[in-house]
Parts: sequence; structure tokens; C-alpha cells
Amino acid sequence: MELKLAKCCGNCEHFLNGRLCTIKEIAVSQNQVCNSYEFKVIHHREDDCLKCSKFQKSDCAHPKAASEGIMCTVWYPRATAS
Repeated sequence: MELKLAKCCGNCEHFLNGRLCTIKEIAVSQNQVCNSYEFKVIHHREDDCLKCSKFQKSDCAHPKAASEGIMCTVWYPRATAS
């Protein structure tokens, strides 16, 4: 089974203040979904190339610079199951 990030309001760039959609201009909950979904990137200090799903792959934007401790604007979390 492949795990993916949920494409719901809680992970969307348009979700404002934990309750409003800036595209639809209505109150929404974190679990709702629409076609205007746009992934919201949230960087943490412990996130770097080693935790990116694009690390050492053909879609890495900076393959020569990618290494531990480095992160770029196209960083994408690696989906892992515990």
C-alpha cells in the first residue's frame, strides 16, 4: 500500500487561520477537500535533503548540491510508515 499526504484543507496553501479558504472565501474544516488544493510547504530545522522524496532521484532540482543539512524550495517530504 502506498502512503500519500492527504490533499485536504489542513495541508493546503489556501487554508488561512485554521478555518478560512482564501480561494472559496468560506469557512472550511481541515478535513475538507476541493479542486483548488495546493500543497503547503512547512519547513522544520530537522528537515533536509535526506528526508526529501526527491533526494538522489531524477526530479531533484539540485542534485549536485543535495546533501545532509541542505534544503531547497522544492523539498518534498518522504512518506514513511512506522
